[in-house]
Parts: sequence; structure tokens; C-alpha cells
Amino acid sequence: MIRCGLVAVSLPLLAFGFGTLPHVKLASRQPSALFSEEASADDASSDASTSEEEQAASPPSEDTSDILNSPAFLTRKVEVLQSDIAAMEKEIEEANALYTAGKAEWGDKFDMLNKESQLMQERFAEQGAQGKETATVEVAQKILNVLDNYDRAFQSVEAATNEEVEIVDAYKNTYDMILDAFSELNVTKVETVGTEFDYEMHQAMMQMPSDEYEEGIVCQEFAMGWKCGEKLIRPAMVAVAA
Repeated sequence: MIRCGLVAVSLPLLAFGFGTLPHVKLASRQPSALFSEEASADDASSDASTSEEEQAASPPSEDTSDILNSPAFLTRKVEVLQSDIAAMEKEIEEANALYTAGKAEWGDKFDMLNKESQLMQERFAEQGAQGKETATVEVAQKILNVLDNYDRAFQSVEAATNEEVEIVDAYKNTYDMILDAFSELNVTKVETVGTEFDYEMHQAMMQMPSDEYEEGIVCQEFAMGWKCGEKLIRPAMVAVAA
């Protein structure tokens, strides 16, 4: 009998050479013990590797969480925080001590510097306002000459035709525009007729008897006076009741 793999073949031999094969018998062969042991070892190794991977992929056990929440760990954490707070409070106290010492030494000087700074700002603001008022007065004085010419023209010219009336109206519109500009610049007229004579605002051209006004009251205006705020630009020329 010759064994070939898992097949057993029965070959009757003839005296001289091989004859025909009258019968072939096939039989299953059981695996050897060596192969069985190797397969079992491989399976065990594969199961162990799979178990290790599952353990690595699985979330950490509850032991770690229990440690972080344990009374001992929390107590130690509170102690560390209290230590940090105490150190910070100490630094604050030291800084306050330095501030108090510096204030005692330099406080009066700083107060004096602050007062001087405020006074300087007030002076600069006042000088700026005065400079603006001065510039306005200078401009208004030059424009008043133009208004005087308008006033003299209106008193001497009488429009006779429609065309002349239109011309006079155009000049009056320009005159009113100048007055509006004066109002925006806080340039106003000096009150005259019916007010008490003011040496600062009025210039008396003459005294004249008046039945309408008492003595010392302005009874007639010859030329308008102007002021910017409380600053006189030009006094009003008036007549005073005697």
C-alpha cells in the first residue's frame, strides 16, 4: 500500500510489472496531533491579541474618576487654591503699602500739578474764546461800513418804477442776509431809543428836549451801534432827552 496525501491506494503487484488496477480504496485521513496542537496555539494567540485590543480601545475604568473625586484629592486641591489666594493677597497688601507710601510722599505734588493743569486748560479755553471773539469783531467792523452805505442809500433813494423797486428789493435782501450772518456770529444791535443812556454803549451827539421821554433817556438814534456778546464793536450815536 502506498500513502499519498490523505488517499490510501491498494495496488496488487504482478510477478512481472504492473497490472491493471482492479480496486482503488479511498479513505479519509485524520490530521496528525502535531498539526492540531499548532492550530490550537494559533487560535489562542489570536484570541489573546483580540482581547488586548479590546482592552486598549475600551474607555478608562472608573478607578481614575474615583481618584479625582476622592476626598483626599479634593482636600489637597482646596489647600493649593487657598495657598494661591494667600500669596495673591500678600502681593496686594504689598502693592497697597507702596501706593500709600508714595501718596504720602508725592500726593501733595500731584494735587498741585492737577490744579495747575486744570488752570492751564481753563486759560487756553478762555484765550481761544477771546481769540474767536476778537476775530469776529474785526470782521464785523469791516462789514459795518458796507451796512452804513446801504442805510444811506435806502434813505436817499426812492424807487419810482417797477424796475427800481426790484433793484431796491434785491439790495434789501442782501442787507438782510448780512444781518442774519451777524446773528449767527452773536453780533447784535445796541438798544437805543427808550433806554437809559449808557456811557459804554452809547455816544451822545446832542441833548434835546423831549415830551415823550424823561431826562437821561435816549430819544433819537443817528447811527446804529453793534456789539459781539458783551464786547462793544461800535457805540450807537444818539440824542439824549434833556
